[in-house]
Amino acid sequence: MHAVTAVAESFWDLMLTVLPWFAVGTLTAAVVETFVPPAWARSALGGRSGLATAVTAGAVLPGCSCTTMPLAAGLGTAGPKVGTLTAFVFVSPLLSPITVLLTLSLLGWEMTVARVVASLAGSFAIGAIINSHERHFQPAQTLKPVAGGSPEADCCDGGECEPTPDASMGDRWQQLARSVARILRQVVPYFLLGMVVAAMLSALVPEDAIPDVLGGSSGLWAFALAALVGIPLYVCEGEEVPLTAGLLAAGLGPGPSLTFLLGSVGTCVPTLLMSRGILGERATAFYLAFWIVFAISVGATYQALIG
Repeated sequence: MHAVTAVAESFWDLMLTVLPWFAVGTLTAAVVETFVPPAWARSALGGRSGLATAVTAGAVLPGCSCTTMPLAAGLGTAGPKVGTLTAFVFVSPLLSPITVLLTLSLLGWEMTVARVVASLAGSFAIGAIINSHERHFQPAQTLKPVAGGSPEADCCDGGECEPTPDASMGDRWQQLARSVARILRQVVPYFLLGMVVAAMLSALVPEDAIPDVLGGSSGLWAFALAALVGIPLYVCEGEEVPLTAGLLAAGLGPGPSLTFLLGSVGTCVPTLLMSRGILGERATAFYLAFWIVFAISVGATYQALIG
């Protein structure tokens, strides 16, 4: 009974932390869907510059992965390539002006530079790889962009919707409400399931378990362990920095610490569950595998460079 109560309290605390970001991400995505002309969105996210645009947008927008996923669900109706959308999902929780400054203040300029360079390089790499093999990663069902950003799944029975470029403001507000409802239907079930799993991990794993497990570790095993411990955790934007500082203080090497930092903030159970409905199962599986290799290789390279 005590464990159930602890999980319920952890779930409530996580929801209070995450819901504002989730609401901002959902509303922002719906506004983009409704008020940004679909042709402009397709132009910005398509073509040769689409990947760079998605990476830049993801790097400058603040917010954790629970902000990123609703935004990705909204951007998905603009018809970007799967790799372009994956690159946005990849880089968004890793970089923002706030987290870069926090990393600089607590972890020093070397790890800050490593974080920025690795995040940008990794996002371009995963986007380019998936885009070059897009037909293997294309989700079975893709929402098509329609007038005002309202997907055909909401307004049509399988046929194309007629564009309404001169829609009144009242129509726009209705389209906005439909966009919010669509994004919530697409993301919320996975989001809630992920929050339950994250709450169980937070409540049942002792607070000092991570330093005890990772502190003082060395060698290749330290990198693999840091990645495996960091990936399942739910870490909100900025929280990974003091956690990493604590691991450094507990004796973990700088390379494995960077691996933990990248893996903990870049992936978590809610993100992976929500990704299935946005990127598709194949892209999500590749996303997770890429993350493990990425976090370990970046940490090992960083350790080798700084000695």
